[in-house]
Amino acid sequence: MNPEIQLMLARRQRFIQRWPLIALVAALITIGFYIWAFIKQPILVNPLHVINLIQTNGLDSATQSLLAIVAPILFLAIGALLLLLLLFVTVGLINEGRLIRLIEQKQS
Repeated sequence: MNPEIQLMLARRQRFIQRWPLIALVAALITIGFYIWAFIKQPILVNPLHVINLIQTNGLDSATQSLLAIVAPILFLAIGALLLLLLLFVTVGLINEGRLIRLIEQKQS
């Protein structure tokens, strides 16, 4: 292997080794944000809270029509997609690390 490929493989290997920490921090921040939003801003993430506000006339009509059910579901879907993206990147990097180790074994 030429030195450029070895350098690239070494950089990718370092990134792959650091990725679990990066993914864990990103996932914890995302989950922490949703926990905070559920406690402090339930109108954004809790459809049951929105339904309760509608039933008790706690929302004005403009807000009611905008937030009825769409806002919490959309907000939750964005969080789920973000966590799914982290999962896919993690699986891809695990496979990449496995292939890099295989290349290194073949070169030895």
